[in-house]
Amino acid sequence: MGVIKKVIYRGNFLGKQRHNHLFLDMEENIHIHYRDLRIELSRAEFENIVGTFRKQADELLAIIRARNYQDGVLANANQDDVRIWTESKLGNDVKYHPQRFSLEECNDGYHFHYRNYKLLIDAEEFRQIAQLFKTVDLDSPYASSYEEVLELLEANDVDFLLAAGNIPGEILAIAVAKYHLPKIRAIFDFIGFTLENQATEQHYQGTGLKVVAREDTRHTALDYKRMRENKQVCSLVDYFSRNGGIADPNDLNRLSCQVIDLYSALQSGKSVAIETDPQTWLYSPAGNKIIFPYNVSGTAGKDDADALYRAWSAFLRNYQPGYQLGYIKSTKKPFAPEQQKLLQQQVMETLRREVLAVPAVDKVYLMGSGLRGDMGSYDVPFVYGNLVKLGSDVDILIEVHPDREGDIPQSWSLYMRSAPNNHCAVYHIAQILMADGEGDWQQQYPHIRFVHHLIDAYVFFPSRGFPGEKEAFLRQFDAQLIYDRCRDGAVNRSEEEERIAGQISQLYGFQHAVVEKMAFPTQNVLYRVLADDRVYILKLLKVGGNYSADRIAEHAEYEAELIRALSGRNVQTAGLVSTLSGGVEKVDGCPVLLFERLAGTVCHRPEYPIGRITANLANIHRVQAERPLDITTDFSLEALCAIWLSAFQDYAANVSHSTELADAFVKLSPIYEKYKKPEDRAKLFAGSPAVHNHGDVKPQSVIVDEHGEVRFFDFNNAFYGPRLFDVLGGAFEFSLAEGYIALADFARFDAFISQYQIHNPFTEQERNSLPEWIELIGIILFTKEIRVLLQSKADNLRRRRALAIHEFVSSRTANNV
Repeated sequence: MGVIKKVIYRGNFLGKQRHNHLFLDMEENIHIHYRDLRIELSRAEFENIVGTFRKQADELLAIIRARNYQDGVLANANQDDVRIWTESKLGNDVKYHPQRFSLEECNDGYHFHYRNYKLLIDAEEFRQIAQLFKTVDLDSPYASSYEEVLELLEANDVDFLLAAGNIPGEILAIAVAKYHLPKIRAIFDFIGFTLENQATEQHYQGTGLKVVAREDTRHTALDYKRMRENKQVCSLVDYFSRNGGIADPNDLNRLSCQVIDLYSALQSGKSVAIETDPQTWLYSPAGNKIIFPYNVSGTAGKDDADALYRAWSAFLRNYQPGYQLGYIKSTKKPFAPEQQKLLQQQVMETLRREVLAVPAVDKVYLMGSGLRGDMGSYDVPFVYGNLVKLGSDVDILIEVHPDREGDIPQSWSLYMRSAPNNHCAVYHIAQILMADGEGDWQQQYPHIRFVHHLIDAYVFFPSRGFPGEKEAFLRQFDAQLIYDRCRDGAVNRSEEEERIAGQISQLYGFQHAVVEKMAFPTQNVLYRVLADDRVYILKLLKVGGNYSADRIAEHAEYEAELIRALSGRNVQTAGLVSTLSGGVEKVDGCPVLLFERLAGTVCHRPEYPIGRITANLANIHRVQAERPLDITTDFSLEALCAIWLSAFQDYAANVSHSTELADAFVKLSPIYEKYKKPEDRAKLFAGSPAVHNHGDVKPQSVIVDEHGEVRFFDFNNAFYGPRLFDVLGGAFEFSLAEGYIALADFARFDAFISQYQIHNPFTEQERNSLPEWIELIGIILFTKEIRVLLQSKADNLRRRRALAIHEFVSSRTANNV
């Protein structure tokens, strides 16, 4: 741990080390291989080393973790007095070649042997070293001048500042960190300065220079490190220009992590007063860090994030030709065999659940690290575009069945519509968490959402063509077919889905069914079913919306009756598949209905084809007016009102509402009073023709096919009663725009009613009673939102929808019309 007396030579001309391994082996003696260094040890020497590490390593690791020590944060770990000296003296002398000094030219470069050490040196580098030794003057004088002594102190990494009393050329006055006072005493003693101790400072006298050293109590080791780095700070552009970019992949990814962390902070809505143009950024080579200068003209925010990302990508393209942001991989450390095996099991289970069980999937190919079994973790997070990866990807290629290209799960995230090398779409399907989590990376880059082991899928859609490019891609990467639906059979995602598949196969006479749970906003459960080469939708009924829970099975029978009756009148909706028994059966104890899948798109988001939607709704009502359906009328609007108006009264008494909602209940209560009695509602109901209502007319219940044809489905809330409930209920729901509350627009309310009347006009009595119907239906819909809100207090969407309904009803009450 000596000090530097004289810098004979210092420069950075070495390339990257030849080897990057640490391993042990035994031949005629024991070898420790550490990168390009080999140490030869006797058994006794090796046992000395092992014994020391056993006693000291655990203790030092505990201190490192307790203090959260980070490389590069403190220049020396021992500045915090972290020293462990347990039996540090070796008990044996060097046994092998204790006096050898040898230089050898070998097939892999030059070998420099010094006692039991062997150092491998690249041939070109050795020539530079040999040339350097020719110029070395070992007898040159030690530092004595003002500039020479300053350079020597900096070469020794002494933490100091110039202090008062400094006269360049004559007196060097310095304030030195307390922990380095012994170090400078040793330095000046070695170079021939004499010490004159004073009360509060030390004086060192040379032949032509006096050095005055005082103890600095104001600054920490971290302060000095920052100050040293600031001395070396330069323009990032200049540094890249002079050095041709950052050669080390890990260093480049560290820089990119800094930039992506800033990008992610801006994306999250954070505002920072710093420059976002890479041309203005500074670079600290000592810490391999970007320094973002302060921006005096204002703050950067979310609107600046994408511009920052594009500018950084362009910056790297200029200095790393052929590459874009983060496309240079960090070095990777493969996992040990046991960990590889465990990860492979996790990969296959995830693929089974997220890929093989998808009915649209015909074939799956595995390639890359997942196939080779050399999955690992990156030494530095690998920045790939705006993704920051901690570990190896699982690369697969999926072939989709030609007839099921529209059945890609919503859980698959489309990353790229067409990859340039094979024209497949790229989806990010899932990720497997790293066994060690995110380590310290999340603390260093708090705004980045790290990717662990990403399942990265190339998805081949036959209709898009390019089968030759796909096959060439598979050959290029020696991909292995790990799943073929024709060869391996259908796969169910989970035990639950396997169980349900078995039950419906028996109920409907399927040879084999594959069931996939759908992420659909409903309290019942929907499954996509692939059976006998056709796709169906299974609805498992768990709740009753507008009727009591003990009538779920009864209502399922009614829903099936209604759908069949409407289909018999040429009303287009999802066709109902009959069970072998012909009745409604149960799966997992719940009634189920199986529907033929409707092709098309659910129009959740505005703008809506209101003209076509209202025409279809009018047709559902008109065919019944022309000839009533011969089915049960046991489910009525009166029963629906009794449930929800009673709930309004209960919710109004709840004292936990926000101020806004409590005020809404106060204002809506007089309206509730007008309709709380069945006889008051009966007068209103009598004025509108009774039909079997869909009961839940909203964007979520409408599907539009590729020709623009509209169909209603999901009659789970159907009932018999005045048609105005369907019309005004639809007007409310299409105004509120489902989950897109920011796009709510009650101008659609009257448009919905007007468009309906083009196809099925209201009676005079219906037109006159519209204000009362708006009040009644508004109260019911408001109450439904409150029920969901009370089940989930943090549901801001339900709160905003409830308040929007209240505001509209208050503006359209009968008293205001």
